[in-house]
Amino acid sequence: MAFVSQTAPLCVPPALAKVRAVDWSAFLNRPLFNPAGIHDATVADKTVLVTGAGGSIGSTLAERLMGGLARHLLLFDSSEQNLFALYRKYQERHVTLPETEFFHADIRDEKALQDVISSYQPQIVFHAAALKYVPQLEHHPFIALENNLMGTLRILEALDQCPVECFVNVSTDKAVNPSSILGVSKRITELLLLAMEPEHSCRLSLRLGNVLGSAGSVVPLFIQSLEAHKPLQITLPLASRYFLTMDEAASFLMKSLEFRETSLLLPELGSPLKIMDLAHFLLSEFLGGPRTDLLSFIPLQDGEKQNEQLVYSYEHVEATSIAQLYRIRGSEISDREAFIRKMADILELVRARRIKGLVEAVTAIVPEYIPSPTFLCHAA
Repeated sequence: MAFVSQTAPLCVPPALAKVRAVDWSAFLNRPLFNPAGIHDATVADKTVLVTGAGGSIGSTLAERLMGGLARHLLLFDSSEQNLFALYRKYQERHVTLPETEFFHADIRDEKALQDVISSYQPQIVFHAAALKYVPQLEHHPFIALENNLMGTLRILEALDQCPVECFVNVSTDKAVNPSSILGVSKRITELLLLAMEPEHSCRLSLRLGNVLGSAGSVVPLFIQSLEAHKPLQITLPLASRYFLTMDEAASFLMKSLEFRETSLLLPELGSPLKIMDLAHFLLSEFLGGPRTDLLSFIPLQDGEKQNEQLVYSYEHVEATSIAQLYRIRGSEISDREAFIRKMADILELVRARRIKGLVEAVTAIVPEYIPSPTFLCHAA
């Protein structure tokens, strides 16, 4: 199970390489979040597990932890190619601490999870593993729920007998008033962590916006279009998103470890920015100026929204001791037994892959969820 391949190719897509060279502060129109002292006592001499370590956020976080004070770093991912790329970066560092091990396995693999967790007893867990492609997952609701919801539950169950101090889950603004199976799977996961009452550890969810340059996101797609001399496809002129960089996402995840109480957290994301403005920014970055002939507008795909939101109407945000990192109040679980019953209904349907009743079971937990026509077609 430990990663030992020496033959997988190391290949950084040109689009992603170019993304990393962009100065995003000019587009975001705000200072980037990059606090000093992120390698402090929160990880010092501890065993840290990162799931989804080969993904965009996971690998950025893993690279930062490789240069930190942890004693043992466990990197877990289902993509052999992504994990090998991360392994090569580790080799290039020529460091002996933290001790770092790579595990090629899926979070749906209960035995693989149990073996790693029982063998190494992690004290800090960053859970970044998830499927995130909105339109595609609308056609595969069970795959989304198996990975994003049941995968999280399997990790939590495997950690039950471990001395876990902090479990940090990567969530998304798509969990607010969700219109996609991705969003609702993330919302249920947020509520699951809030419903837990571990005696000696905290459970955190960090609700992120769109991470600039992450694999499969709009920025690499725009750059690929530019490289192919094709128009940039923009979802509606007024469509907007909240954005942050990959480095900011990793920094916020690290700083969240300073919390000692189960919480739902929100980083400072500034104002929403239009996707059209992002396209103009990239055209200026790579072609030297605006090119209206390279813009093409397409309709929303099923599961997508024109504009995202950061909080529900019944939630409110309060400042914390950490600058630019806020706590969301209002989603606490008042009736844990009722929540557990509703969760059990969903899990039974997912395990049996029984679509009948799934919409009702999901909306029983997240009544704000509006299923897309694609999802309803599958559920009919």
